[in-house]
Amino acid sequence: MATNAPIVIKKVEEVSGGGHHGGGWKVAYADFMTAMMAFFLLLWILAASDEEALRGLADYFTPSLSQSGGRGQGMLDGTVIASNGDQGGSNSPEGDTRLPTFGMENPLAVFDSRLRDTETEAIVEYEQQPDGTMVEKQQEQKESEAERIAAEQANIEQYQAEVKERAENMTRLEDEIRQHIQERTDLSDLGENLRFDRTSDGLLVQIMDKEGRSMFTRGSARVDTRTRDLLRIIGEAIMDMENDIVITGHTDAVPFANNLGYSNWELSADRANATRRVLIDTGVAPARIKRISGLASTEPLNPADPEAAENRRISVLLAYPEPVPPKE
Repeated sequence: MATNAPIVIKKVEEVSGGGHHGGGWKVAYADFMTAMMAFFLLLWILAASDEEALRGLADYFTPSLSQSGGRGQGMLDGTVIASNGDQGGSNSPEGDTRLPTFGMENPLAVFDSRLRDTETEAIVEYEQQPDGTMVEKQQEQKESEAERIAAEQANIEQYQAEVKERAENMTRLEDEIRQHIQERTDLSDLGENLRFDRTSDGLLVQIMDKEGRSMFTRGSARVDTRTRDLLRIIGEAIMDMENDIVITGHTDAVPFANNLGYSNWELSADRANATRRVLIDTGVAPARIKRISGLASTEPLNPADPEAAENRRISVLLAYPEPVPPKE
């Protein structure tokens, strides 16, 4: 009975050699591990061997050829070469071909790089002097460096001495002014109106108002009689000094103005200028006064109370002379 069922052909392929489960790669891996083990074993032997053993090992691998004497087996049969014009292979003077000298001079240097390092050669230069003598340049350089260091040290010591001297001068000036005030019975109570401050720019002498005791007439640049005497004492103390002078006037924060626009700015500047005139009348050289200015109430002495009496003051700065800085 005939049917129309399809005919199916099944093809089966046989895999030989085990596929990826074969053992060929294992043989290659085993050879590689054997070579690595031999390599590390060689490194260990070299590291653990003493000098004599290393020298013997190097001698063993040093190439050499017999140039005279016995016989041997092989193509040349121990014949001496190079003397009769045959192509030779020795390091003898008769031969033209040079064999490698690996390890022959110092076999240990092959395994220890420290033995291959050459010592640094020290070259000393000499310089001929006018008298014909030779002087070592290195010694001259040392002496020059020592002289330079000594000069720098001397400059530093001189700079420090100048700074110390100017500080001592300012201390003597302060003591002198206070002593002259104490000697005047009519001015002895004005000691509290003076204030001395050491600043980075110089000695700052400040003449301040106190409650119930003003240095200037309120709202005026006219100098009070006792204030004038106090300024004269200061002028006499600084008359013979060479310090530059900067005079600054200050007021409190109480507004002061009139119909002409005169304010605390003008008042503080006029008081500073009045102080300048008193100092010049005392004998202070006008050229020493480098600047006068009025700052109104912008720099109060008592910031917590801008209207405090001590904010009304005259500042006389005795600038420090510029010391010579140490040379580089």
